[in-house]
Amino acid sequence: MVGDKGEIRTLSINPELDRRFEKRGPLINRMLMRNVTGALRVDGKPLPSVAPRTDAERLASQQALRKQLEPAAGPLWDSETLGRLIAAVRRTAGADTIGPATQQAVGRLFVKTYAGNAESFGAARDLDDAIHSKNPLRLLLLHLTGRLRRSRRLLADRVNGSLPGVHGTGIAMHNMVHGFEKMRELFGVPGPRPSTDEAVKRCMFAPPTVLRQATAPGHTVAGEVRQGTIMLYGLGKLAEKNPDAENVFMAGTWAECPALLFVPALYRAVWEGAVAAGGPEKRS
Repeated sequence: MVGDKGEIRTLSINPELDRRFEKRGPLINRMLMRNVTGALRVDGKPLPSVAPRTDAERLASQQALRKQLEPAAGPLWDSETLGRLIAAVRRTAGADTIGPATQQAVGRLFVKTYAGNAESFGAARDLDDAIHSKNPLRLLLLHLTGRLRRSRRLLADRVNGSLPGVHGTGIAMHNMVHGFEKMRELFGVPGPRPSTDEAVKRCMFAPPTVLRQATAPGHTVAGEVRQGTIMLYGLGKLAEKNPDAENVFMAGTWAECPALLFVPALYRAVWEGAVAAGGPEKRS
């Protein structure tokens, strides 16, 4: 487990720490690799978040998505989706609308008519639980009942099979959901509201951990590793203290999230829209 920002930065440029995720080493390592690589695949192909750094399809799709998500490239959200998120933040809509509305904001980057609803958000929670849940019964049911397979299929069909689309609407969006839940909380606090910059900063969340695996034995800033050693980068706690782009999006590394400009831009639009509309208001 690595929780130091400098060490994570140094480890990130080590070419022998990758995402090949070979099933080797101690039993717990093999179980973890099987769980992660098994859950995050569509039609036999790994999602971008678990594809190796040299994977050609990952490289091409991430580069294309990074260009697509440049705010200067044009509107990245529509008024309907923005309105749903603003209503959730202002509390004129229930907190349960945040998940589907966030998923819709991400989904429409891939399919213009994407509609986030309880079914699609439930599928996203299934996929996220498959890799993050510590409840063994929940994991067992997801696999034995075929629920994980069906949920993954639903997510893939909604984005026409796009692997980055499945990752965005099934995994990455959960950090944004936490962000909009925090924004709703901030908006409801009596007294002067935070500035837009402060609100956006306080709504940034990172994945609790990201995984890397040593492809060869050697020495690292975190100590000696054997081939198959698993590294867990504790981004979540780092981002709680300092939610900058490097901690939240791994900016400047080979695994940089293509949405590092899109997410804060959307947060700004929602916060400013909510403030301009006034409130908070009570639901009837």
